[in-house]
Amino acid sequence: MSANLSAVHQESEAPGFSEYFNIVRKRRKLLLWVGAPIALIGALFAIGLPDVYRSSALIEIEQEARNAAQQMMPRSGEEEPYADKYVQSLSTTVLSSKNLKRMLTEHQLYEDQGQVDSALLSQLRGDIDVDIVTVPIIDPNTGRERKVVSAFTVAYENEDPQRAKIGADWLVEAFLAQNRADRQGLAANAAQFYGAEAERVRKHVADMETKLAEFKSKHPGSLPELNQVNLGSMDRTETELRNVESQIQSLRQNRVFLAAQLQQARSAAPESANLRQLEEEYRRKSTSYDVGHPDMIALRRQIETMRSGGSVAGMSLRAQLQQQRSILSEARQRYSEDHPDVKRILRNIESIEARIKSGESPDATLASDSPMAVQLQTQVSATDSQIASLQMRAMELRTKMNDLENRMAVAPEVEREYQTVTRDLTSARAKYEELRKRQMDAEVSESAIAGGTADKFRVANAPSLPEKPAKPQRLAIFLVALVFGLILSLTAII
Repeated sequence: MSANLSAVHQESEAPGFSEYFNIVRKRRKLLLWVGAPIALIGALFAIGLPDVYRSSALIEIEQEARNAAQQMMPRSGEEEPYADKYVQSLSTTVLSSKNLKRMLTEHQLYEDQGQVDSALLSQLRGDIDVDIVTVPIIDPNTGRERKVVSAFTVAYENEDPQRAKIGADWLVEAFLAQNRADRQGLAANAAQFYGAEAERVRKHVADMETKLAEFKSKHPGSLPELNQVNLGSMDRTETELRNVESQIQSLRQNRVFLAAQLQQARSAAPESANLRQLEEEYRRKSTSYDVGHPDMIALRRQIETMRSGGSVAGMSLRAQLQQQRSILSEARQRYSEDHPDVKRILRNIESIEARIKSGESPDATLASDSPMAVQLQTQVSATDSQIASLQMRAMELRTKMNDLENRMAVAPEVEREYQTVTRDLTSARAKYEELRKRQMDAEVSESAIAGGTADKFRVANAPSLPEKPAKPQRLAIFLVALVFGLILSLTAII
């Protein structure tokens, strides 16, 4: 019971607002002595601070420049702000001591600017402000909202508005130049890399082309593109070989017949019988041949020779050759070169010329043979020459057939190796062309960047001459000092 009464008594003794107000009113002098000086100092400070002007520029980053920033800043996470990191890296480079010294050397930014030292550089660095500008977007991959760096601002503060603009202009140009240098260096490195890779691949292509050339020289007739040619050549060679063998067989049969006639002619009666035989043969052939036929002409010449007391058997090879040439001249006046009789006379001439070339004396005579035997012997010799020539041709065709068959036999293995070599060569050539294209693109990009026609930083808002000071906020300073003095005064009173 006594405890409850004590609590009620304490509540009744708690001071109210009026009592606090009376306390402050009684100690108003303390309030003024503590708060008024602080408020006065704040007012003087707000009034006494010099005006500071701020000139700023907005630089937009194009999408391609963000991709370039992604290449220049290695990725460390899915949501890594590449452009943000790149702008920070770019700021570090632009605001380096070396660049700031160059800035102060080129422009008189401070009234008391003397020799550039660390203190002046720190002051200049503090007057420069670089801020990132982000925009929210919806990520198409995750569907979540995330912020993307789209631009950044560069600002410079100075007590002189004209110097503020000059400093901001210099900083904007420095950021653009540094970005251009970074991109140019990236393009140059890419061009150098692609050039080195292209040269390496070019040497590889040259080695493979040499290998392909050696492979072709090793298998000249077995390459895949020659398969159809080889098949056609085999068909033509086989057909020609059958024709040659058929001609050889026909000539051999004809030779047997001529040899039998020659044997009969040599066993016949001498000159008178030969003359009568020639006359009888001439009358018999005159019923079937024209008087201008080569056989009729040859028979007439033989009959005239024998009637004049001469003998074909005594004719030399030279005389026989001359006689056959005369017969050929008369035959050509009546027949074409493809006529069988013209061809037969030509074979007789070739046979006599072959005998002369073989070493037989052109003045040698056939002492005992009759004209018919001489003619038959000439035909037999011509037939033998034709058979020998056709046999050589048949041997050449068989050799060619064997070669073609060997080529076709190894064609599958050659084709497999050939496809492997050509496939690798085609792939290497395609890679070389791609590397060369990338190298040229990088070189063109480097030239465009160096010329300033491919800048990816766009100055959206250029620095302007500030009309109003950005600092200090005089009213804010005075209000802060006033509130701070009031708080200290109330604290002192309480």
